Amino acid sequence: MTLANRKNTTFSQEVKAGLISLLKQIIILAAIGLIVMLITNGKPPAFMVGLSFCLIAFFVARREQKRILQKPELISKSKNLSASDLKDADFNDGEINKLSENENLLQKLVYQVSKDQLSKAHFLLANLSNANLDNINLDNIYFSGTDLSSAQLVNTSFLNGNFSNANLSNANLSNANLSNANLSNAQLMGVNLSNAQLMGVNLSSANLNSAHLVGANLSNANLSDANFNDANLTNANLSGVYLWNGKFNNAQLIGANFSNAYMNNVKLKNANLSSADLNNAKLSDAKLTDANLSNTDLKGAYLSSANLKNVNFSNANLNDTNLSGANLENANLNNADLRNADLSNANLNGARVEKTHFGCNKGFSKEMKLELQLRGAIFEDN
Repeated sequence: MTLANRKNTTFSQEVKAGLISLLKQIIILAAIGLIVMLITNGKPPAFMVGLSFCLIAFFVARREQKRILQKPELISKSKNLSASDLKDADFNDGEINKLSENENLLQKLVYQVSKDQLSKAHFLLANLSNANLDNINLDNIYFSGTDLSSAQLVNTSFLNGNFSNANLSNANLSNANLSNANLSNAQLMGVNLSNAQLMGVNLSSANLNSAHLVGANLSNANLSDANFNDANLTNANLSGVYLWNGKFNNAQLIGANFSNAYMNNVKLKNANLSSADLNNAKLSDAKLTDANLSNTDLKGAYLSSANLKNVNFSNANLNDTNLSGANLENANLNNADLRNADLSNANLNGARVEKTHFGCNKGFSKEMKLELQLRGAIFEDN
């Protein structure tokens, strides 16, 4: 809405409020006159007429004063931006709309206060779509259910903020700080979180489909049941994350750090994890069909019963990895290091093992070792 439109809307609302107030006063005046006429049988004495008019004038004046004082209350609150005015403020959807009607006072409110004065404010269920709130400190604020779609929030701090069930689709949060924030069940489709600080954040059941998180820091975050399908997390830090049942199908995870991550039952179909760090990651029952893990470090990782069909492990480090019961059918293990790996009950049918290094492995029969050697594998425990 343009500034001119907002002014026209405000003027129309003022006229409407004035007419309603006048109509109420006329009705009250008529009612009082009728009562006086009934009491005096249609012949009221002069003193009673005078008294009635005085009471009516007093009542009308009081109502009009109250109506006029109510109008600038929100404006004066926004212009006098002291810490006491904003502390524990609750800006619900109706109040945000009033602010936007008054020459976008929300912007003035946010920009004119110091970074500590918005602490503990609330924007519950507010409509802040397309808002520009770059470079602001909004720590500890509640945005539950708020619409921040397509908002500009570059370099803004939301430390410990609450965004549960909020809509941040297509918002720009690059370089923002959301450490320890609650974004559970939030809508973040297409959001830009490049280089954002998301340490310890709660993104459980959040939707980050096609999101941009290049270089983002999500260490120790809760990503259970989160949807990162088609997202770009190149060089992101996800060390120590809790990722049970997360979805990263078709995601770009080149150079990402998943060391010590809990990723059981994660979906990584056709994901690109080349050169990623998965040291000691827990990936049991994970689904990685057609994924690219070339040059990936999986030392000490736990991949028992994982579906690794058609996965590219070329030049990967799988030393000390637990692959018991894993499906490695048609996987590319060329030049990979599988020494000390547990391959008990693993399916290696059709796997490519040219110059693959084995040694001290569990679960190999003599016949299996011979077959793999004929396919180009190198066994260092001969």
